[in-house]
Amino acid sequence: MWCERSVENALRRSLVVIALAAHAKPRKMGRRVEESQAYKEAAQALEQSRRLPELIVVDLDYTVWPFWCEMYDEDDQPRLFPEVNAILQACRDKHIPLAVASRTPTPSVATAFLRKLGIDSWFDSTQLIPYTQKDTTHFPRIQKDMGTSFGAMIFFDDESGNIARVSRLGVTSILVSTATGLNTDAFRRGLRQFNS
Repeated sequence: MWCERSVENALRRSLVVIALAAHAKPRKMGRRVEESQAYKEAAQALEQSRRLPELIVVDLDYTVWPFWCEMYDEDDQPRLFPEVNAILQACRDKHIPLAVASRTPTPSVATAFLRKLGIDSWFDSTQLIPYTQKDTTHFPRIQKDMGTSFGAMIFFDDESGNIARVSRLGVTSILVSTATGLNTDAFRRGLRQFNS
């Protein structure tokens, strides 16, 4: 009898623990640690650079966020690739200006998403142009807005055709993976190429 009650009580306690665990809020520490590590790596890469760029330019779709914004509505909630926020913040902390160069059929959605993510004010120049224009039209506008020579810029994009065209202007252009977007590996590669 005593043995049966002990087993029964142990089972009840186990069920209570399982029930409490099932209703507990998930911990978000992993994301915060990942972002903190990305910031440290980006800041370290900037510190170790012999020469810093005068401007960092980013594409949006599959570079900053993991989707084409034209597939969404302005009311949707966007998200960034995991390391983007930390990298952009590290650049801001080093007083390196930021710009957006992106072709999109839905500039209002892209603008709304930048605002919702709280990073719209981080960019000193935002060039959202229709698909009908060539990618290189962004850069003369950015150059005019910022007064920065092409050779003093680094551009990150997920499309190899854009990278080839913008490289011909003299901009250090780095292809990013559509799986990760702008991450610390691509960022370091950009700084290395810029300094070579």
